[in-house]
Amino acid sequence: MGKLNDHATDAQRQIIRYRSLVQVTAALARHVRTDDLLRAMHVQVQALFDTPITLLARRTAQGGWHCLTLESNNLSEQFIGLRPDGLLERVLEGRLRLENNLPVYLERERLGIVRVHHRSDLPYTLSWMGVPLQAGVVTGVLSVQSYALNAFTSEDLEFLELLGVHLSIALENAALHERVEREAHTDPLTGLWNRRRFTERSEAALLDVRRGEPYTLAVMDLQGFKAVNDEFGHDAGDRVLVQMGGLLDRLTLEGVHVFRLGGDEFAALLPCPESAALLSLRALLDDLNAQAWSVPTPRLNIGLAPAYPQDSVSDWVRRADARMYGAKRQRQSLIE
Repeated sequence: MGKLNDHATDAQRQIIRYRSLVQVTAALARHVRTDDLLRAMHVQVQALFDTPITLLARRTAQGGWHCLTLESNNLSEQFIGLRPDGLLERVLEGRLRLENNLPVYLERERLGIVRVHHRSDLPYTLSWMGVPLQAGVVTGVLSVQSYALNAFTSEDLEFLELLGVHLSIALENAALHERVEREAHTDPLTGLWNRRRFTERSEAALLDVRRGEPYTLAVMDLQGFKAVNDEFGHDAGDRVLVQMGGLLDRLTLEGVHVFRLGGDEFAALLPCPESAALLSLRALLDDLNAQAWSVPTPRLNIGLAPAYPQDSVSDWVRRADARMYGAKRQRQSLIE
């Protein structure tokens, strides 16, 4: 009778855990952005495992790891370089899944480990589980860890593997959603944001202006660009646009948003007064003239307009356009 009760208790416990897994999967599916998904995962995993440490590590393009760790209610982020033989690498290779006495394992295998937090007051991991995350372009490891010896069972590993499958799918879906969203807002030739994104960002900038933050709009075009296409061909014209896009992209290091509006027209939203925007754009023109071009050095016409609280996007663009056409008429790049 006692064994029957034990089996009934085990079955009931497994049912509860499977229900928790379903709830966790549903919670993860609600997140379409990778960052939100990763943070939600750390919280939701507590529904399945009584563990103080959750680690999610994703492979970087350089071969290292981007790690998010939840430990003692502290979420930390760290990048770990490429290691030829570490715990995470062994999980991907199928050589490691569950160790209930990690110090002994490390000594036996002669392995060193990298601690993914910087708090000396926290104890060391003694029990460790890790499963691979592999779906599409997503490669990573999901790990749960404990400060206690013999903290995990083979059943725990089974549930972690199930969670890893669902998390892999959720990460792949999030990556696909972000790619589609990025393509919808990106100019395919230059990689800059497109006109649709320009309208969205301009509206957001005007909200900031109404809260007292300064913004300046720069609209730009390449004078005589049609002649470049006519004389040198459209491939040469495309190379000019790509090179111009690369120059403008440098402004993003200063917190500037840059866009290709279409054809040879570009725009930049600078989070600063007009006087500071002038300095940035003069530096841009210096860079343009210092470049080696496959065609005669193009002339960039720029019109600047500070934003006012009562502006609409069309009002703001109209003023910047007027300044740009004024620069064209005077055969100047920029009217100050």
